[in-house]
Amino acid sequence: MAAAVPLAAPPAFAAPGSPYEALRVGRAATQVEIKAAYRTMAKRLHPDASRASGAAAAFLEIRRAYETLSDPDARARYDRSLGPSHHRPGQGVGGVRVRRWETDQCW
Repeated sequence: MAAAVPLAAPPAFAAPGSPYEALRVGRAATQVEIKAAYRTMAKRLHPDASRASGAAAAFLEIRRAYETLSDPDARARYDRSLGPSHHRPGQGVGGVRVRRWETDQCW
């Protein structure tokens, strides 16, 4: 059996204990990136594939994270629950785009 590849460290911009941290993706991750991260981690942590201690609990955590982030409504609710200081880059509170005068001008 091949040696286990360690999982990457969570991104520094994800809140501790967040679904983003569980799946090791950033707040601006697309649905494709979220699904790819989930599938990669599920293959390693599924109880039928891994006998490591804590793998079952980790699998449940990433499954819950994927359920939240894969549903656009649930993801939006979660993002709103973080408050205005944790909004996605380029997005205001509630998903409203924030315009930056300096960068939106065509000179």
